[in-house]
Amino acid sequence: MPRLGLGVSRIPDGEPVLRAVAWALEAGDRHIDTAELYRNESSVGRAVRQSSVRREEIFVTTKLWVTDELWPERALEESLRRLGLDYVDLYLVHFPVPGLVKRVWRSMERLREQERALSIGVSNFSSARLGELLRTASIPPSVDQVRCSPFGFDAELLQLCRRSGVVFEAHSPLTRGARLGDARLGELAAAYGRSPAQLIIRWALQKEMVVIPRSAGRLHIVENAQVYDFEISDADMSLLDGLREADRAPGA
Repeated sequence: MPRLGLGVSRIPDGEPVLRAVAWALEAGDRHIDTAELYRNESSVGRAVRQSSVRREEIFVTTKLWVTDELWPERALEESLRRLGLDYVDLYLVHFPVPGLVKRVWRSMERLREQERALSIGVSNFSSARLGELLRTASIPPSVDQVRCSPFGFDAELLQLCRRSGVVFEAHSPLTRGARLGDARLGELAAAYGRSPAQLIIRWALQKEMVVIPRSAGRLHIVENAQVYDFEISDADMSLLDGLREADRAPGA
């Protein structure tokens, strides 16, 4: 599973997604994250099929939406049809529905055994939800994809994932742009000669997360991929971790 990828939530189907995926693959990304909910699987699949990069080198993720959790097998077949692919590399339960998690996970395990999804995992599961699933699953989830940035992340969940061998995957790491103008983040990024977005992505990678920043613009996609030629010091990693506490303080 590539550590860095492209998230395509809220990127409209058609040319915007086709361009974004093509630019990401051109920039060296090999991980594309979509979902039934995003309504752009067809264009993601088309971009993957049209790419000069071999299918086997591209890690494709899609997700099971809550309205289809009674029929995961049918939902995946529909996603594969829209994608135009024979399999996905990772299939995620998008949100936990109380009372359905065990039943849904049994269906997910069957999909893994059939190799229609090479790996299965979850999204937006808390440490309590993930812990419960780990205690009952025959095939444990490979991934828990959750919202995460220096301004807000679940340290308890991160530790549970590390102990359990579950990949912690960060979606919305760039806070959908809301906190990229933070003065503390900007000052630290300037010290490294990097953009705030690059600093956040590097922070996530150094915390052993998989990270999928969303972008529809070519310059930002290319910039987001250029994060392997510098390293954040331990002291500055602690400063970035401290943004989470500041964000939760009254009035933050």
